[in-house]
Amino acid sequence: MWTRELIKHGLSLANDIDANAFFLFTETGKSFDILLDILKEKGEVKKRKFSLLDKILKKELKIIVFTPNETTYKRISKEKDENIDIVFLGYREEERYQIVLSGLVHSLNLRKIEKSDKVVSVVGPKNGKLDTIMILKVEEHIKITRVYELLNSLDQKMRRTVKEVLKLAMEIGREGKEGKKVGTLFVIGDTLNVIRMSRPLILNPFAGHEAKIFDPDVKGTIKELSSIDGAFIITEEGKVVSAGRYLDVKGDVKLKKGLGARHVAAAGITKNTNAIAITVSESGGIVRIFKDGEMVAELDPNKVLLF
Repeated sequence: MWTRELIKHGLSLANDIDANAFFLFTETGKSFDILLDILKEKGEVKKRKFSLLDKILKKELKIIVFTPNETTYKRISKEKDENIDIVFLGYREEERYQIVLSGLVHSLNLRKIEKSDKVVSVVGPKNGKLDTIMILKVEEHIKITRVYELLNSLDQKMRRTVKEVLKLAMEIGREGKEGKKVGTLFVIGDTLNVIRMSRPLILNPFAGHEAKIFDPDVKGTIKELSSIDGAFIITEEGKVVSAGRYLDVKGDVKLKKGLGARHVAAAGITKNTNAIAITVSESGGIVRIFKDGEMVAELDPNKVLLF
């Protein structure tokens, strides 16, 4: 009953605020079945002053159902209404906001929505139960969708590690060290090549340790060391193998004016290897992500909700 009412309220809200798209997320397909049943209630829907059904038929409201479950995807793809699009998500995000952003990325890439669209989403936590209605204007989240587009392109191990480093970078950018802003650099993946193209500036504090980025104590250590020169080197599995590495990279990179040596090094190492680099700027704490020699995203940790 709860799920049915939530979907009905979400559709009603999408109609009332003239949204362009309605997102529904499902694990087992049960909420999809309820959606189909609701859309068949033409008599009830027609009673509205501005007919929701007419908007759907005229494609003024796009209905998109997402699922990370391959079995569910195959089943509902066969049973879907002609006015509903079904999209398979490659993996399941942890939090509601992340789930919706992943849906935005897939929808933009498949050209099912536009950057100017307004979206109403009905979503729930990882257990699959729907409990939240969310409204997003796509254009306000474009910067963040670039991050999720990058994450979607990575395998499971690398994606988990990059997300964890990003969380830490956002914390450092927001909090600094002892109240003062600090600049730092993380390089994730393609570790053998990154080590080969760098040299130590200090004795390696992580040598001989099984330090993983997912360990809160390791994160605390990194925060304490965040003001030292050089980069933290992290494997795609999340092992912190070194700190204070000078990146000896070659080749020109194109960056916008105002970015210094740390950002040039980040762009350079990702141009010459398959690594991903994440920087925290000492001036303002801005977090930037680099891949293939280019800046993928620029995030203000005081203004952006990422995870």
